[in-house]
Amino acid sequence: MSLADGVAPAARAALTQLRLYDFRNYAEVALELGPRLNIFTGENAQGKTNLLEAVATLVLTRSPRAATQDLIRWGASEAAVDGVIAHHETTEALSLRLHRQVDRPEGGLAALGSQAPTATRVVRTTLLDGTHIAARELLGRSPAVLFWPDDLQLVKAGPEGRRRLLDILLSQLDRRLADDLVRYRRVIEQRNALLRRLRVTGGRRGGDLAAFDDALIQHGTRIQVARAALVEALSPLATVAMTAISDSREQLTLRYLPDGGGGGEDALAVAARLREVLALRSDEELARGVSLVGPHRDDVEYEIDGRPARSTASQGQQRSAVLATKLAEVQLLRRRSARTPILLLDDVLSELDSGRRQRLLDAVDDAGRGPQTLVTCSSDEDLGGRPARHYRVRGGTVVAL
Repeated sequence: MSLADGVAPAARAALTQLRLYDFRNYAEVALELGPRLNIFTGENAQGKTNLLEAVATLVLTRSPRAATQDLIRWGASEAAVDGVIAHHETTEALSLRLHRQVDRPEGGLAALGSQAPTATRVVRTTLLDGTHIAARELLGRSPAVLFWPDDLQLVKAGPEGRRRLLDILLSQLDRRLADDLVRYRRVIEQRNALLRRLRVTGGRRGGDLAAFDDALIQHGTRIQVARAALVEALSPLATVAMTAISDSREQLTLRYLPDGGGGGEDALAVAARLREVLALRSDEELARGVSLVGPHRDDVEYEIDGRPARSTASQGQQRSAVLATKLAEVQLLRRRSARTPILLLDDVLSELDSGRRQRLLDAVDDAGRGPQTLVTCSSDEDLGGRPARHYRVRGGTVVAL
């Protein structure tokens, strides 16, 4: 499979410089990165994953691994991530600033001095070429595809990770969908709070809950329609990628399973189905005090050779299926955004047999036409003679080899 089909190499996004200040275990580090493979080696717990997390946090505006307050180095009050990203004939500087702020109570409690309760929050600031910009405006400008070891649970674990995969991809492709996802989560939180209150007080459905139902249907419809279209586009690309990684021995298919059934409907049909299922489960929701209907209960099923991968696939097949999905994400982002994303692969090579490892690297690098790729591993892996920049990570320091 060629990851560069139909797209000029100049469309590639490449992180040329990365600087960290008091981020995770890094006091200060500055790196220059190559346009193709960048390999970071070192023992466990030295900071390899933190480097990839810094890149992901910079381009996605939030960490995909941890709460924002956990990103600031222990004992520090602020952190920064700066990067220079090259696009076609242009470069832009992205910056993320994190500042730990202590909110102290006012009035009488303040007079108690050090015994007064305080709350700590982290203020996040994003900049583009030195100018403050809303975080959501950065989404999709420099897309990224991520693989973490936890992603190996995508096939066998619960549906939350599979929904998150779709939502990160959708957020980079459509900022309006990113807004819908944020608003939908708030609706579910507030609706759940109301349902819990009604369960305790023995209240019945009323105007407040009806308003939340309308908001759930409004945002939920757009999310389910977008997810269905996304999986429909992603599945054949994942099939091609799985064929390449497995040397044509295995076929992968993705199937979208929207909550409440259905699939492939237009927006009117999805909205009608959500409203119908909400009415059917109304009493159960009141009894349990939780929202039981909507996109927060969607799933994606992985099938290998026509069988559910969750129950039949080997560990090697599951790993290959997840990696095939990541390669499919690269291809889809390239086609939809006209920019080849940065690919971040954390601890992926060591568990692959040599054949799958070489086929994966072939698909990723594609003779220099593939995405800029940052890979972490515990030791030097066989790259098959491919050009790459190598870095050694030790105790929060990075040395180019």
